[in-house]
Amino acid sequence: MSFLGSLGKKAVEKAYDLASKVEGGRDYLTTAANTVNSLVKGKDPRVFLKPGNVIQILSRSSGRTLQIVVSKTTNELICDAIGGTGSYYPNAHWLVVCTPNNHYYFHNNYNYLAVKNGKIIIIPSTANEKAPTEGEFRAHNVLGSAQAIHLESVHMPGYFLNFDDDGVPYEDAKLKAKERFAQFELHLIAYGPGIHPEKDDPTIEKSEELPPPSYWAAAASSNNPPSS
Repeated sequence: MSFLGSLGKKAVEKAYDLASKVEGGRDYLTTAANTVNSLVKGKDPRVFLKPGNVIQILSRSSGRTLQIVVSKTTNELICDAIGGTGSYYPNAHWLVVCTPNNHYYFHNNYNYLAVKNGKIIIIPSTANEKAPTEGEFRAHNVLGSAQAIHLESVHMPGYFLNFDDDGVPYEDAKLKAKERFAQFELHLIAYGPGIHPEKDDPTIEKSEELPPPSYWAAAASSNNPPSS
């Protein structure tokens, strides 16, 4: 049995429970997990979590991206995981905001992805307002995977973004699971101002594809979809 395979689910959960009782404990545990995963060959998804980068968050359960839509019942903005992939799906684009302690916010036109009262929600805001505390996340690498991450709420420790196979967000206790429903991959749409591709990083797979455009170029192209 491999080292990663020997880590029992109960042992991992116990470690998280213990870490939650120590100031900064969850951040320390996240760092440890990310260090273990640095030994796994492949592209580290956290290289895309740079300030100003525009990304898509792909759910491994639904196979689609997280997007903002308007609820047919409440007429409010909500999040599901059935969005399209690529620059022509702007409602599935998230701008990355980084904090000094390596946490993250994700917003689309200042509509923030968040966890509040055990539910995955969208919190509308403006450029002049402080980012909502419910929208702060820490990123955990999935142990044994070089591509996937978990996104844990800082406001509600132990609660993770979770979506079912149909892209519907889970609620309450189901947000505490760290199974396939809580695994995500990151797709880069555009680099933020002053952000350049990582160079000479052995954890990043080489690609013959052209680098993504700048944020403003991507935003302009999203308003001009290709003709059929």
